[in-house]
Amino acid sequence: MEQRFDGNMSGWNLSKAMQWSGVSLLEANEGKAKAVLHVADHHRGGGGTAAINGGVVCYLFDTVLGAAIATTWDEGVVSQVTTSLNISFLRMLQAEKEVLGQATVIHRGRSTVFAEAEALDEAGRVCAKASGIFHLIRQPGS
Repeated sequence: MEQRFDGNMSGWNLSKAMQWSGVSLLEANEGKAKAVLHVADHHRGGGGTAAINGGVVCYLFDTVLGAAIATTWDEGVVSQVTTSLNISFLRMLQAEKEVLGQATVIHRGRSTVFAEAEALDEAGRVCAKASGIFHLIRQPGS
């Protein structure tokens, strides 16, 4: 499935993976993206508390980083895969309703893209940071 952005993220937001996760893309344009995690009970359990579980934060990061990177595709790119995802948890991510994720592409080569992201609680505090490396998959001959 091709995931190009045309200014409308409904295709991504309607996918089963996005609906299951509770993550929705808010915007993605020119190497930047924002997504929101709509917090549900099954997202909780971080450190034996009601905080957002670290695995859920990883899912949010992979999604928002991937969306930012997808906005940089050229005509020869048909897909992308995560090759590295490094996360630093700065504080417990406590949230009642929403967690914001935002990402920015740092460098894009022909087949490798580097990006950074952060997850913010409802008070706007950065609770976790991530860096990701993604591999662009090209059509043969492009």
